[in-house]
Amino acid sequence: MKKEVLLKVKGTQTHAWGEQDSIEFITEGRLFSRDNSYYILYSESALAGMEGITTSLKVEPSRVILNRMGTAEHKATFEEGVLSDGFYVTPYGTMKLSILPSKVEVHLTDAGGSINLEYELQVGCERVSYNQLEITVSSI
Repeated sequence: MKKEVLLKVKGTQTHAWGEQDSIEFITEGRLFSRDNSYYILYSESALAGMEGITTSLKVEPSRVILNRMGTAEHKATFEEGVLSDGFYVTPYGTMKLSILPSKVEVHLTDAGGSINLEYELQVGCERVSYNQLEITVSSI
């Protein structure tokens, strides 16, 4: 199964000092399945400051693997209670990012569905924000 889909991506970031930022955008992408996993592929938004980046998600029942490629690169695994260490690589330098998910909810079928992630973001070993990411997938 492979098809074009409409993605609604909503992210909320609560910084360690309490300030909150949100972003929401709608984009087209592709959904396909292989080996009991779903894959979602889409181009990031200039609105989010990530123009020139393609994001792929490997979606399993209790785990989501995010891979960003292009002008910046980052790979992260979202699995409840499991710390994921990685590097965020940009033209300006590289920084260590760690993600500690507290919620990974996947409700995805061939028809579409949703992914809800809640996680703590750490730079170095210091918590910088608590994040919520909601992705809704629907047929075009």
